[in-house]
Amino acid sequence: MYSMIHNPTPHQMMTCPYNMAHQVEHYRMHIHLQKCRKQHPNCAKTTCPFDATHVVNDAELDYHVCMCPKRSMFDNQQYIVEDEVVPRELPPAPVVASEENWEDGPTTSYVPDPSKKSHIITKVKGATPSERRKARMEGIKNYKPQEN
Repeated sequence: MYSMIHNPTPHQMMTCPYNMAHQVEHYRMHIHLQKCRKQHPNCAKTTCPFDATHVVNDAELDYHVCMCPKRSMFDNQQYIVEDEVVPRELPPAPVVASEENWEDGPTTSYVPDPSKKSHIITKVKGATPSERRKARMEGIKNYKPQEN
């Protein structure tokens, strides 16, 4: 029974810590706990720092934190034994010979030719709505389908 409580399956029914009459499936428990927490604001219960579905009395929190089954995941990440860590060396990157050199030669930035863009209606930025409408209507009037 102990393992079923601490490692429930997603559809296993669990009892709400705020109201023992509430039976909730494990995969929905975190949603139910949010609702029940709002309905019981003066209840002296605290959420476990390792698992949000573990809600315990304030007085039992220290004991629960020491004994929580989800704590092992935290401890395994925090305390790495040096014997377990083996530095991994990456192999050197292979050098590929190439005749191309993109660094040489003239470089110019791309400047589009507006005369070739008659099939695109551009949006005017920073203009008033009437100016944008006028520019859009002008673009529609001068629209020419792109030739293949």
